[in-house]
Amino acid sequence: MKKFSIVFLILFLIMFTAFIKNSTKRVDDQIFITKENIRGLKKDFENIKLEHNYLTSAEKLLEYQDHYFYDELIKKDLQNIKTIKISKKNIEIKKFKIIND
Repeated sequence: MKKFSIVFLILFLIMFTAFIKNSTKRVDDQIFITKENIRGLKKDFENIKLEHNYLTSAEKLLEYQDHYFYDELIKKDLQNIKTIKISKKNIEIKKFKIIND
């Protein structure tokens, strides 16, 4: 009876160790995949952030205006901007609402 319980205990420990090892391996794989996804997203984020900062700086916008749109861009008063809503039966023109944050 004592040998049987020792053999059973050893088999139980082997099975328990295998179960823990497999569970840990799955968690490690998920962590690796998540880190790889985050690495790719960080690279994309940095590229988009650089592009946004480069393209939207005031100096760049003025340079683009001078270079590409020499006399085509004109300043408009915000009060003169209107919105047009077209439905099946009528056309509705409303004053543009400016919302300040």
